[in-house]
Amino acid sequence: MAAKASAKDKPVKDLSYRNSPDYVPTKEKLAYGCGAFMDGGGVALMSCVMLKYMTNNGIAVAAASTIMLVAKFWDAITDPIMGFISDNTRGKWGRRKPYMFFGGILLILGIFLLFMPVRDWGMSVGGFTAYIVVMYLLWNTFSTITMVPYCSMASDISASFKERNNANTVKLVFNAAASGLAYVLPLLFLDAWSKPDGYLFLPNLTSTEFWLAIAIVFGVLFGGGLIVCGLFVKERIKATATKEKFDGKQFVKNYAEPYKNRSYRWHIVMYVSAFICLDMISALAAYYATDVWHGYTLFGKDMSSLFIVAPLMVAAVCMFPLARWVMDKKSKQFAFRMGLPCYIVAGILMCVMDPTWTPPILVPIVAFLMGLGFGGAQMMPWIIFPDTVDVAQMATGERPTGTYSGMMTLARKTAGAIGVGLIGWILDPIGYVSNDSGDPTKYIPQTEEVLLAIRLLMGLAIVVFISVALWASFNYKITNKKLARVRYFIEARKNGTVLSEEEEAERTALVHELYGKTDPGGYPPAGMTFDDQPAEEGDVPEAAFGVEAEKEIEESDGEVFVETAEETAETVETDDAATETDEGPDGEK
Repeated sequence: MAAKASAKDKPVKDLSYRNSPDYVPTKEKLAYGCGAFMDGGGVALMSCVMLKYMTNNGIAVAAASTIMLVAKFWDAITDPIMGFISDNTRGKWGRRKPYMFFGGILLILGIFLLFMPVRDWGMSVGGFTAYIVVMYLLWNTFSTITMVPYCSMASDISASFKERNNANTVKLVFNAAASGLAYVLPLLFLDAWSKPDGYLFLPNLTSTEFWLAIAIVFGVLFGGGLIVCGLFVKERIKATATKEKFDGKQFVKNYAEPYKNRSYRWHIVMYVSAFICLDMISALAAYYATDVWHGYTLFGKDMSSLFIVAPLMVAAVCMFPLARWVMDKKSKQFAFRMGLPCYIVAGILMCVMDPTWTPPILVPIVAFLMGLGFGGAQMMPWIIFPDTVDVAQMATGERPTGTYSGMMTLARKTAGAIGVGLIGWILDPIGYVSNDSGDPTKYIPQTEEVLLAIRLLMGLAIVVFISVALWASFNYKITNKKLARVRYFIEARKNGTVLSEEEEAERTALVHELYGKTDPGGYPPAGMTFDDQPAEEGDVPEAAFGVEAEKEIEESDGEVFVETAEETAETVETDDAATETDEGPDGEK
């Protein structure tokens, strides 16, 4: 019997890669992740608290909704402009870092100004409305200044796919943590501010204390995280292209270009439908708890939006490991939709539950069921996103990561604002009465029609939008096997391989199925060598949407693409969750 191998005989782990100029140290990855606090929490914070904050200070609910929508249309203009500015910045501090550092300081200032208790200082409702319009637009501008460069930074921190993927994995963790905090903590502060006796462990907060709590906690979290990222993350990939002149035609064209891709269109419908529903539920939770369930208690406390949002988010996070496992075993779209029927059932229950006969304990239980249904839908969109970019690269020969991610983020923010806007535009004509007293603890009774409308909105938002997301997931056709072939054709093109007639027919069929009816000609015809093609300026053009498109890297980190579909399928990475998932600003998740 052979002697047991000693410790000395065990192979020593090769850590020589750490000497590579492309290696990103762990501390730097953590600093990069700190920037994701704003990425994951910024939209969540405003979705949860902004509408209720405005109506508690006397702004009509329809006007408050319109203010939020106008701000997102403002983003539609400023996001791509900031992207162009960032892509064309040249300096010793890099293209992205200066905007994150100084923008982080502006974010801290912006959140202090946004929630400043000016109503307590004697400002009228009309004056407060004008103040909020200016400050909310200013906050969104500061957000654009920071987040567009931050989300563009992923392709600048290293030339190594492996290092970028590891950094993006850290970013996803920080993003999820910030999202959870931003959905729960503001509601706690809001309850403590609007209830005479405070809430949970917090006493009643004055307007000044509420303002300070929001501003300090989230100012430090969002702005501080970006400052840390700007100080300690290194941009290893330097810009080599000359500065571009602003091209208005290309600027406008980039709005429509991604939607030529059929897979991308269905992916956007999946993503936007799921998250517009979450935004509406987060905004409605405060009205559902404080108006529909007014006077009812749970665990000795007044019914609160926390009993809805907190269980939902906890359950969603608990579903992440299962969604990850299902993604590997089945497909990403299956992982996305697997829990959505539970989400729909929970929405119907939330709608039909009447406080006169329903035990209050059912509210957090149903919310937990809702979160179990949403877990896959929350996790998958940015994991699916790079696959749509792969399809575009196979079809066109270009990898438009920047344009695609920019439009994805813009669609998310605009749709979310419309979803929250619907709440106000529906409740206001029915007769919802905002609190114009200046005292957030004063309860304003609502009519039975308004209470019924809140319940119906809670249920219908889930049933309608989640049904759309479910339908879209069945129309999204990129499977693991098809993706393996897509990546094979990408590598073949990059290596100058001339496809056989059979392979060309297969590629064309994939283009028609996954990209569109017309083949853009991203691969030379069979029999034509790559030397016969016109010279290309590069696989990926500079994107006017803010994110400089990710450059093709010659190395493939040892990944080998083989000839047959069966063999290639075996090489599909099962950890696609970490690959190139975070190229867009703000990214909800």
